[in-house]
Amino acid sequence: MIRHTTSLLAVFVLSVPAAQASLLRGPDFIEPGDTGSSRNTATDVKTESGGIVSTISGSIGGGGGLRGPGDFQDVYRIRITDPAAFKITLKNSSFDIPDAMLFLFNENGNPIMASNNSNPDNLDPVLTNVNNAFFNQPGIFYLAITSAPSEARIQLDNGESIALFNLLNNPFGTVGPAEGTADFEWTSEWTAANPENFGSYMMLLDGVSSVPAPAGLALLGLGLIGARRRRRA
Repeated sequence: MIRHTTSLLAVFVLSVPAAQASLLRGPDFIEPGDTGSSRNTATDVKTESGGIVSTISGSIGGGGGLRGPGDFQDVYRIRITDPAAFKITLKNSSFDIPDAMLFLFNENGNPIMASNNSNPDNLDPVLTNVNNAFFNQPGIFYLAITSAPSEARIQLDNGESIALFNLLNNPFGTVGPAEGTADFEWTSEWTAANPENFGSYMMLLDGVSSVPAPAGLALLGLGLIGARRRRRA
């Protein structure tokens, strides 16, 4: 009897569509009110358990995905604990924002990676770090989701504003910073969004854990310094 029950359960689990199965991941973190659009106003992604974070849910373009002024960029402060496994995708639903962009910066604001579309048939962005292609150290990062075509920019001392990622010429997959921009420190600047492009989102996360308390961050920093010294030795 137990054998039959187990078999039926296995069939049921295997029959769950992928979109529904992703719901089993969370949501672990829900946007609290209106998340900021800059590094200084970013929301810390924390869970009560303090462990792995597998989803972030929120909305762009107004509360609950409704049209509204501003709120076309959401920035989160996250902790990446497994760089090689790091990946961000979006779960699809009828209320989701039709066309989003994703951006990742390190703790200093240096551009790491971004994405406009997964491929020509999928407007959802994807961030992936296979074989540590873009970074290889764990730590604190800033993750941003925007209403396309809102891109991260930085203003130079001469007043010129330049894009940190060349998404216009590289619209598919995950891309690194544009040539000559890797050392710039992004803080808050974005290009204009499409006000008709709004909705909710659920980001599916791999390789991400809860941001620790300040004391925990200090210990984390000491651990990273020790790891670097051991590698040099």
